[in-house]
Amino acid sequence: VSLATHARPCGACTTAVVSGKATVDGRPILWKNRDADDLHNQVVYRDDGKFAYLGVVNKGDAAGLEIWAGINSAGFAIMNSASYNLDDAETVAEGAIMKLALQSCRTVADFQRLLESTNATGRDTTANFGVIDGSGGAAYFETGLNAFTRFDATDPAAAPDGWIVRTNFSESGDPALGSGLVRVERARALVGGLAAGRTLSARTLLGNVCRDVANERIGSYPLRGGGPEYAYISDSINRPDTASATVFAGVRAGEDPRLATMWVVLGQPITGVAVPLWVGAGAVPAELAVGTKPAPLNAAFDSVRALLFPQWRGDLKRYVRAAPLTGVLAALGPLDAANFARADAELGRWRREPPTPAAQQALQDDIARTTLEAVERTLRVLTPPVAPPE
Repeated sequence: VSLATHARPCGACTTAVVSGKATVDGRPILWKNRDADDLHNQVVYRDDGKFAYLGVVNKGDAAGLEIWAGINSAGFAIMNSASYNLDDAETVAEGAIMKLALQSCRTVADFQRLLESTNATGRDTTANFGVIDGSGGAAYFETGLNAFTRFDATDPAAAPDGWIVRTNFSESGDPALGSGLVRVERARALVGGLAAGRTLSARTLLGNVCRDVANERIGSYPLRGGGPEYAYISDSINRPDTASATVFAGVRAGEDPRLATMWVVLGQPITGVAVPLWVGAGAVPAELAVGTKPAPLNAAFDSVRALLFPQWRGDLKRYVRAAPLTGVLAALGPLDAANFARADAELGRWRREPPTPAAQQALQDDIARTTLEAVERTLRVLTPPVAPPE
């Protein structure tokens, strides 16, 4: 199998693999804040392999040629972060690898075999791949051109507390290189705090980690108030270049993999609201779906971004307006909460009686529609002062 490609490489990302040991409900979680040049991410449903799957793609990639985070009908989910200390080579093939994995892998072991099969032929890849499966598996694979190292979140030696965080370096790589060092410190502190308090879930991860804009190295905590008018957030978890946030809430061993849920924010987490998707629905709501223009939810979140980042030229985009940030999060937070409440209620029923594709599609479509309507109502109150950046 050849996995060489000439696509544009991924940028910075902040990610975590969490085993059921560390979560509130005993189910694994996979998380990725995707930082990329293309800020207009979309979601695609594809049935072009052994397994059907959902995936985050760049705008217009209707064929899903490059998947940047996804989940398939077997409950197998995958995401990545580029690693800059494994091999001296540009990393460009992650999206192709993740598409192939979603098409063909049921388990973490399947993904390991896929990597083993490409060790000899080589990969244009230096990346950390995080995966979970429908049997409770949860692991990272620090993957170079011709070799990889596996770290299991279920292994007490690799993850004493049941979770692992990675940014843009690998523990198995050159310790003098890499990036994302400030972000990894902050993410580990936040994820570790939630796990220690037995409050780690898809909802708290999205609310407390994905949207974090602090920078402890310079003492910047915009959400606390009373600070400067602008806050520098390029080394925060939620960055100016964060194009989407995806959290996969998995299933326990023996549970129906159709209940594994993909939570996605198409845009900077602080500017958006998470909506749930299920592979079993067999489709993506129009509000998130692939097309030549930004998805409607993404476009609405862009308008929120324009309020928080009125200056987008050059390095000015690295600074968020601190004063309106608290108000924006206060306005959008209840929408997140309502979506989780609706999804959790239905998941409880679906665990007793398996859902039909029509039921899953109807729920995700309604949540996406009502979320867009609510965000648009909120925008009329917030009134962004300038047009969103292209």
